[in-house]
Amino acid sequence: MSLVATEPVRPPSDPVPDDGGAKVESLPFWPVISLAELRRAMRLDGQVTTDRLMSRTVEAVAHINDQLFLWRQVQIDAGYESLAEIPASPVNGESVKVWRYKNAVYSLTKALLIEGYRDIDTTSKGEDHAAALSTQIDTLWRDLRWSIRDIQDESRGLAELV
Repeated sequence: MSLVATEPVRPPSDPVPDDGGAKVESLPFWPVISLAELRRAMRLDGQVTTDRLMSRTVEAVAHINDQLFLWRQVQIDAGYESLAEIPASPVNGESVKVWRYKNAVYSLTKALLIEGYRDIDTTSKGEDHAAALSTQIDTLWRDLRWSIRDIQDESRGLAELV
């Protein structure tokens, strides 16, 4: 068995832009989202402009904050002023709940970006590409939902056997 590489390995198509320290901030309860950290975590290069990344990240933060609205209110009523104050196991010195919030934002942001860039090519190759993107989008939405449920200490399973 042998392998013949037909194309040389190429560097990223567009270098990672300097987002100028851009961040998405919401209520003081929630962690600040750094676009540079999001880019590194989700491997987003310069094909995604800072403006587009900001737009999709703001939408992701708004969606997740809406999903956790009532849960956040319960935590505030219990005396916690931020997500980081809620008792949770640390991961690399950071609350696992903070990590999961960031994971939810990163996953939804990337899903929204991919949905916006999906090809409209109707050739067989285009259909295969769209199917691959759909699988990735589904995985990102799953990761988002799991992160939200994990933050709330709820089971990831959404079905109940009777």
